[in-house]
Amino acid sequence: MSPTMYECLLSLFGWVLRGSFMASILIVLVLILQFLFKNKLEVRWKYLLWVPVAIRLLMPWAPESSLSLYNVFSLEAIVPVSQEQSQAQLPSAWYSLWEGAGERSEAEAQAENAADSEKSVLLERKIEVSTTTWDMRFWWSGFKQMGFTNMLMLVWLLGVLLFAAKTVYDQFQLKRALREGRTIETPYLSTVFRETKQLMGVKRDVRFVASERIPGPAVVGFRKPAIIISPSLLVTLRGEQIQCILAHEFGHIQRRDVAVNWMMHILLIIHWFNPLLWLAVHKARQDQEMACDACVLDRMSSQPNLQHNHTYGQTIIHVLEHFHLSGKQHQPSLAGLSATHKQMKRRLLMIKRFHKKSYHLSIFGMAIMIALGSVTLVNAKGNDVDAAESPAVNEIAMKTAATKPEAEGEGKKLEKAEKERIAKLLEKNPDDTYIVYVSNEVKGGLPVEGFSLSEFNLMGSPSPSFDTYEAYLQRASALKEAVPQQPADLPDGYIFSRAEIDNVFTSKDFAPVKAEAKKLGKQVYSKKMNITNSDHISLTFTNGEDFINITSFHWKEKDLEEYKKRKEKEYLYTSAKDMEKKNPNHEGRNYLSWREYGKSFQIVTNPSNPLTKDELIQLAKTAVEK
Repeated sequence: MSPTMYECLLSLFGWVLRGSFMASILIVLVLILQFLFKNKLEVRWKYLLWVPVAIRLLMPWAPESSLSLYNVFSLEAIVPVSQEQSQAQLPSAWYSLWEGAGERSEAEAQAENAADSEKSVLLERKIEVSTTTWDMRFWWSGFKQMGFTNMLMLVWLLGVLLFAAKTVYDQFQLKRALREGRTIETPYLSTVFRETKQLMGVKRDVRFVASERIPGPAVVGFRKPAIIISPSLLVTLRGEQIQCILAHEFGHIQRRDVAVNWMMHILLIIHWFNPLLWLAVHKARQDQEMACDACVLDRMSSQPNLQHNHTYGQTIIHVLEHFHLSGKQHQPSLAGLSATHKQMKRRLLMIKRFHKKSYHLSIFGMAIMIALGSVTLVNAKGNDVDAAESPAVNEIAMKTAATKPEAEGEGKKLEKAEKERIAKLLEKNPDDTYIVYVSNEVKGGLPVEGFSLSEFNLMGSPSPSFDTYEAYLQRASALKEAVPQQPADLPDGYIFSRAEIDNVFTSKDFAPVKAEAKKLGKQVYSKKMNITNSDHISLTFTNGEDFINITSFHWKEKDLEEYKKRKEKEYLYTSAKDMEKKNPNHEGRNYLSWREYGKSFQIVTNPSNPLTKDELIQLAKTAVEK
């Protein structure tokens, strides 16, 4: 390493230490402000309070001011060591080790004093004798001579390289998991996806991917974002819950949260030694989620449904219970629903109390931001705090903890063996569906009393799709309920396109499986499900650009009171133009809905479809098979 490179590295290390020290004071101040004004500051401004911390860490230079908080708190007051003392701690013996044996010029050797030159020659000879076997006495002598500041700099640089390498590895794993995911292209989910995207004002291209390998729901990527959702979660959601989840993820995309997370993560890599910065990033990610919640509720408040706050809150509870409150979404490329018990309580309180004006401009929040920046984004008066200055730090204790991967236990082997057994059964009967129960103790956690979705997995085809009408009829014949069918008088030119049967599994399905496992004394147990009812069925027929979509639902009366009042086969028609008048953000389509055999049915056509209301009613009369 050349002297110039060494000086640059030492200068960079000094800038990092100063920035980290100043940011630590700022972090404490932000935490105090959030505590004092927790009931007065809106969630968006609580999140924005972390912006000055990032700016402080990124600033290579700042103007001086008598208002600076660092007139009171300064690094020099705590560690009064001069730059000359720091430089004097680098002996020529250790400097020769940095350069490598035999690379020093005669001019450099003559510039050193005789004692140092003699030590350097001895060290170089020792290296030349054996380049693979290092003398421990040489290392100990080098550490004693190098000085504490330079040793800390080596430790810091090593930490940066390790964290950076881990980040690159995690990103490769994430990209690989994303490539293995399956793009969701079902008509119903694609419609909800497009409508929610339009509602949130997102104009960028966004993929919709199903994957169990990525902790979701989440947004992955910044330049080419993708919304990831777990198939096992998807089958447990109702239509309005899916919209709430998608709205949250589109909120992250609209607010550029993935880019912000990358910036925070890079700062964390550089300042990995600062525990206060780890705490700040953790708090900022929590505040980011709450700010995203507020953004979504603000957008959804324009919809006619007055219960959006309640629905959104229930959706968050459902998602977090499904993943057992893991809160493991800490990668910079991920932004999505994640929380701990304490954070979930805060979020639900915010959602309950949210009103539209709470996301508007806050003079109080802006005043706090200006005041905070005026005392923390300027340097102390009369102190030349410059990025080129290299401070020395003495008597600083640093400890790092190394984590080792856990060996695969017997419980993991049991789980793996059981899933492999079910996979072989599914190869013979791919239409079957199994619930696999794995006790939380097997996964290395604490015993779970009662019911928890985190202990269950679905294997098989709980929500299959069909490319032929015959395959759909074969699967639908096993259901003990009325199902959509091809109308007897389907207009000429229309052909079958696609069919889907979506099944929702709840605690009523999972809890008995756990009870049987407990009764048998098994921590890993599976059961084949006899599916006789569906949650949602969709049939699609196409004729060029025109389509006819026939669907069935099991609506809960508490969710849709209007269906409670309607009679059997009472047809309600809404044209695409009427839908657009009610909600300009809605993608206009023609709808015909009715109740039959205790279920709700609907025929949907594209806006330009020539079929009239009477013709759709005629289709509806033969579109249901009991």
